[in-house]
Amino acid sequence: MGNLHEGHASLIDIAKKTGNEVVSTIYVNSLQFNDKNDFINYPKTLDTDIELLGKKGCNHLILPDSSILDNIKSIKAPIKSMKLCGAHRPGHFDGVLTILNRLFEIINPHSVVFGKKDYQQFLLVKDFIDEKKLNINIIGANTIRNNNGLALSSRNILLTEKDKIIAPTLYKTLKDIEKNKAYLNSEYLKTKLDYLKSSGFKVDYLMSCDTESLEESYNINNNDLLIAVAAHLGSVRLIDNLVISKL
Repeated sequence: MGNLHEGHASLIDIAKKTGNEVVSTIYVNSLQFNDKNDFINYPKTLDTDIELLGKKGCNHLILPDSSILDNIKSIKAPIKSMKLCGAHRPGHFDGVLTILNRLFEIINPHSVVFGKKDYQQFLLVKDFIDEKKLNINIIGANTIRNNNGLALSSRNILLTEKDKIIAPTLYKTLKDIEKNKAYLNSEYLKTKLDYLKSSGFKVDYLMSCDTESLEESYNINNNDLLIAVAAHLGSVRLIDNLVISKL
């Protein structure tokens, strides 16, 4: 959606390895915002975005205007879209899949690359491609972080200097949960939730989930689990996650 950073740049690096022409789109999609102020305030840095894409070797850039929404077919996201972020952002993933479906029709890609920082989005897009039997290979890209472990995000630019110091606590908490995964249960997770709150976060969720269904699960003895978190620092909503391996 713009305000590109090294996380986005890494997606282009991965896409180039497929051997195909690399196409990027920049479009702040109003359909996926349930907060009007979030839509209005989303950072827009088109000139520097174009410069970054050029340096990384992107072959084509598509810059749709609002007419891309004309007569668009609305896509209803499946039930797992109502978990995690979807529980706090109603209609968000409907908007994501709706615009992606239109872009897939326009571009007809061989492959698409999505970052796993938004694991739920990656999973929903993967399921959508499978369900519609689209001839598209989806590639998941690992999260790119700064030196303090904070996941790169276009919204990080909106953090205050004080909040930039607090923000890496999210990833440190995830790593601590991974380190102590033998003790993973709802009570243990609540202590971590309380710690985040005491550190200054307003937490939407901190959950342990099945990596496919996104149902709450603590069955670390038999399955890998997704530990996912979303929390606010001031006006900025941050998300992060970690897949922890079974014991």
